[in-house]
Amino acid sequence: MMMLRNCAVALLVSAGLLTPASDAELADFRVRPYVQNPASDAITLIWFTDAATPGRVVVSGPEGSRTLASAPKPAEALRYHPVELKKLPGGRDPGPPHKHRVRITGLQPRQTYHYTVTQGGSTFAAQFRTAPAADVPVRFIVYADCETEPESTGSARAWRRPFDDRDRRYIADQTTGYAENLKVIASRRPDFICIAGDIVETGGEQRDWDEFWRHNAGAYNDVAARIPILPALGNHDNYGGPNELGGFGVAASRRAIEKYRTYFELPDNQIANAGHRGRYYRLDYGPVTLITLDSSNGLPHRSSRDTNVYMVGEGESDEQGHAGIAPDFNPGSPQYTWLIEQLADAQRKSRFTFVQFHHAPYSVGPHSFPPGSAGQKNGEDTQSGVPMRVLTPSFMRYGVDAVLCGHDEIYEHSLLEGDERLPDGHSVGHTIHFYDVGIGGDGLRGPSRGPDGTFRPDSRNEHQVFLAHLNAPEKWEGKRLIDGGRHYGHLEVNVRADDDGGWQATLTPVYIFPLMDRAGNLTGWERRTYADEITLRAARRSGAALSAASRSE
Repeated sequence: MMMLRNCAVALLVSAGLLTPASDAELADFRVRPYVQNPASDAITLIWFTDAATPGRVVVSGPEGSRTLASAPKPAEALRYHPVELKKLPGGRDPGPPHKHRVRITGLQPRQTYHYTVTQGGSTFAAQFRTAPAADVPVRFIVYADCETEPESTGSARAWRRPFDDRDRRYIADQTTGYAENLKVIASRRPDFICIAGDIVETGGEQRDWDEFWRHNAGAYNDVAARIPILPALGNHDNYGGPNELGGFGVAASRRAIEKYRTYFELPDNQIANAGHRGRYYRLDYGPVTLITLDSSNGLPHRSSRDTNVYMVGEGESDEQGHAGIAPDFNPGSPQYTWLIEQLADAQRKSRFTFVQFHHAPYSVGPHSFPPGSAGQKNGEDTQSGVPMRVLTPSFMRYGVDAVLCGHDEIYEHSLLEGDERLPDGHSVGHTIHFYDVGIGGDGLRGPSRGPDGTFRPDSRNEHQVFLAHLNAPEKWEGKRLIDGGRHYGHLEVNVRADDDGGWQATLTPVYIFPLMDRAGNLTGWERRTYADEITLRAARRSGAALSAASRSE
């Protein structure tokens, strides 16, 4: 496996996609600087080092230059579990790194700033742009299920043809697929990037987080140095790991979550319970409101309202008597109360409201079965997304435009049209687009149910309007794929003013197409789009939200 990994990395370096990890100029960084928690007047800069030496930041912008210093602190949450040590180079434990955090304040809205971080003998330079203070055009990108781990190198995913059970492997391994996806994302220069859960393969394994940051702030790519990442928690991010790593036990899950909370600084949700900070939050960015939820676990445990039958939520205890930490999302919970407040406020203030969480409510993937432990062949799933449908009426009532999810590791687009009756007796007709964009860098799955499903019962997603597996058929010329198919990719969202004085948001599904020669050998990659682009239109008149959607052919 190590030989495969070294060969794959060497190929990416030779192709100009990666910077060599041994670059002496950056040797003092364990994780290179990256930006977080964007605002119109501030942003946070984070990096990690082995040494406890303070770093120096020079920031230059419209108002001139200034110099700031970091105050490094040991990041104890980022220790390697003893089980991992034998997999490290030489079996040597480097210990936890030191975290450097600098909040850069007093900035101007929608301005580009250059920064340089000097750490020991290493110097890193990049730039970022502050959030807008008013309505301006915005671009953001969302994907899910990159599920990074060192073992991804050399491992290609199963790639089943529609209506064909024969095993077939994808053209490239997962490391290459994710790297190529990020390369295209970086080239589009979005204002921010959303990851709708399953950031790493195993949240409790430090090696998997190391691999994520190699892709985003390290040897493979440094896209996070310029563009803030806004994540949601997925089931893999809550998972401590198999066997001695503790599975979904409370202690193991807490270890996983603390790694997540150490790496990401997210907008403050103003919740009294400090354990909920960073698990769900809201970002206002120009004409857009993004609300991120934690769909990790519903209460009661192992009920029809639960998304994880292995994990106990807050207010419950595991078999060892440890109290759960995952917040409930169902009506009556603190997270739900917070959600309704944010939705109502966003409906008054924002042009468009997007909601992000991990578990797709409507799909034909492996997690589209109702909750239970009997298994998919018997029509149940231990990690079901179905309980998240409980939030759809609230999304209808408060005018949510699109819901961005992952979990089933497919590209699927569903459309719900409703006529929600309000407490005052009036009704509101509204359309919501639901997406599973779990094509970041891992699965490339086909459906588990429906006309091309693997398991029974054979029930469809009646809301489905596009499934890459079926609606983008592969086109071949001999051994060369020339178009279509399931590939790694993302959803690009462009928000801008239209010619009628209103606003529009265009949602474009992107896939990273593998170019081949006549012999079927991989020669390069190309950005392509599925024929499932939609445009949402919105106007705000006297505080009321009016929205409509039209599908583009």
